[in-house]
Amino acid sequence: MQSSLLHSSLVRYQILMERLRGLDFTSAKLTPRDLGLDEEQVYFAGPSGDRYTEQVFDDLNIGPADAVVDIGCAKGLALSQLAKYPFSSVDGIEISSVLAGIAQRNFERLGPAASGCKVNIFCTNALDFKGYGNYNVFYLYCPFPADVQSQVLQLINTQNTAGRELIVVYNNPKSHDTMLPNGFHLHRRYPDLWGNGIHVYSNRRQSQRVGLAGHR
Repeated sequence: MQSSLLHSSLVRYQILMERLRGLDFTSAKLTPRDLGLDEEQVYFAGPSGDRYTEQVFDDLNIGPADAVVDIGCAKGLALSQLAKYPFSSVDGIEISSVLAGIAQRNFERLGPAASGCKVNIFCTNALDFKGYGNYNVFYLYCPFPADVQSQVLQLINTQNTAGRELIVVYNNPKSHDTMLPNGFHLHRRYPDLWGNGIHVYSNRRQSQRVGLAGHR
C-alpha cells in the first residue's frame, strides 16, 4: 500500500515537472475507445521507460551500429529514455494521430540537444510499416494482442534482408507465446515496477549480444 502511494506521488510530481516544461509524457492513460481505435487490435496506451528499462539497455551495450524503434510509442516516454543511448536512430511507431502528435510536440520542445538525438515519430499502423529493416533493436510495451503481434514479428523477419541479429525488448510480455514460433528466443528476464517483467529476445538461438551476460 505504501509503495503504491509513493509511486502515485512520484507520478504526480513527474506530471507537474513535465507541464512546467511544456511536455506531456505521463499524464492520464487513454484507452483505445478514447482514441477511436479497435480494442481488439490495440491495447491501452500507457507510459513506459524507467530505471528498470534503463538497466536492460545498459546491459545491451548500445553503440552507433544499433538503431531502435518503439512499436506503439504512445506519447514517447520510453523514446525519451532510449534517445540518451548512442543509437544511430531512435524512432517510434504510433497508430493514434492524437498520441503521435503529442509525442512529436514533446520532442520538438526537447530538441535534439536535450533528447540526445533526433527522434522520428511515424503515425501509422504497425502492420503497414515498411521500415522495420532499418532497425536491429525493437521495443514493445505490450501494444497489441497476440494475433497482431505475431503478424508484426513476421514483418520484422521478412524485412530483415541484411540477416542481422535482431533484439526485441518486450516490456509486460503478455504475448510471450508468439515469440518462439516467430523465431525469437528468450535470453534474459528482468524485473519491472509492476511485477510483469521485461523479456529480452534474439532471433539467434545463441545470441552474441544478449547471451554475454547470461540470465537474470
